[in-house]
Amino acid sequence: MPRSPEMTVSRESDLIDRPIAIRFDGLQPSILAIIQSEMVDSLGVAWRAYAAYQVDADGVLDLEQASPVFGSFTEPGTAGFFWSMTPKTNLDFSAFKEAGPPPYEAGIKRGHRFGLPELIDVKAIEVQFRVEQNGAAVLEAPLRLSFVPEDVRSTPVRVGRVRGVLFEPEGAKGLPGVIQISGSGGGIYREDAALLASHGFSVLALGYFNYDDLSKHQMGVPIEYFEEAIYWFRSHLGHDRIGITGPSKGGEGSFVVAANLPDMIKAAVPIVPGDLYLCAADENGIPNAAWTRDGKPLPWAGTLEDWEMVPEPLRVPKERVLFNARMNLEPFYQDEEVYKRAAISVEKMQCPILIIWGEDDQAWPSSMAVERLIKRLNAHCYKYPVESYGEQGAGHFFTFPGFPTSLSDSILHSLLPIYMTMGGTPAATARLQRNGWRKMIDFFHEHLAA
Repeated sequence: MPRSPEMTVSRESDLIDRPIAIRFDGLQPSILAIIQSEMVDSLGVAWRAYAAYQVDADGVLDLEQASPVFGSFTEPGTAGFFWSMTPKTNLDFSAFKEAGPPPYEAGIKRGHRFGLPELIDVKAIEVQFRVEQNGAAVLEAPLRLSFVPEDVRSTPVRVGRVRGVLFEPEGAKGLPGVIQISGSGGGIYREDAALLASHGFSVLALGYFNYDDLSKHQMGVPIEYFEEAIYWFRSHLGHDRIGITGPSKGGEGSFVVAANLPDMIKAAVPIVPGDLYLCAADENGIPNAAWTRDGKPLPWAGTLEDWEMVPEPLRVPKERVLFNARMNLEPFYQDEEVYKRAAISVEKMQCPILIIWGEDDQAWPSSMAVERLIKRLNAHCYKYPVESYGEQGAGHFFTFPGFPTSLSDSILHSLLPIYMTMGGTPAATARLQRNGWRKMIDFFHEHLAA
């Protein structure tokens, strides 16, 4: 008597960033099976991926071993059922992003404006798997993916001028500390920090603008603010094994903090970073110094004179027109005089470094920056380990793995009024997130161990 079809899932937990292995048994042998994954977001939009496979002679389909015959992705494994999801919509994808509601909190890295599912006040999502053979459904099974770990507690931090949220596994003591800072949208990345904490860290998601009562825009952020935060974090942890990470402007910031407070940062993972003290803009778009020390601006790139190097058509974003931010920055970013004036003195750091970046980053010139960063460190005979992981074909968008990357090539910025390029193919950007996330975790464990 033939077995009823069943789906077996093997994983270490239901958290979205953990690997998942899926196997189907009891299928009709030696014919095609079409597997579809679907999730419905908070606005009722269905996101779907699919792939067709040849079932073996025993009616078994092991997704870890099998490669799709055709579908929305081509690699073996289950990751494609999540990263290749696209929304079911009557709008083209640019209009879909523009129609999305603004983020309800600074630091939210999801929602239609980002080309991601809109998930509001939920801690987990349900993905429905459907198997069809000979045009008929033979199996439907749900899969739960959590992105807020149940065993990680969050504690608001409001000490002096320091603002943020501390994420720690319940009952944990003496864990390595990691400071996580945001990109150019500001706020804090709650879910990224909570998931990182679930891997055995005390994570301080540190706001430095567009959060709580801090400045809306990143202008004149004092290095002393981070110094104050680290002193508090050291006291809380009972040790000084603290690392720092952040993507984009947070990648720049990771270098800035570690270079200016070299005895306070023990490991740094800048993600899709720049290598200059790049300007910030106020609500009127006027450039200002982003960072200060002792009340004085640190030398910065992006002055009004620097912007004169940028051709007029590339300089000013136009409403509803896709803006190539990398080409906008590149003319002065690669200018030798600007580099001499505004380069971050990364050689002053005193810790191991892991740089994670996408080779097709179209948000800013991170490929150029990474090349110059490594060259500069080598020229100064930097004595600490330096690792670089760049994914060919990947873009700028980095977060924890598990969410769709099918629309990750552009975003409607959450703070700046820009519809901007991010670059990369969905598959490569998903690999960058998947592999880079794991490398970051392993790197911090290695270099922040007691």
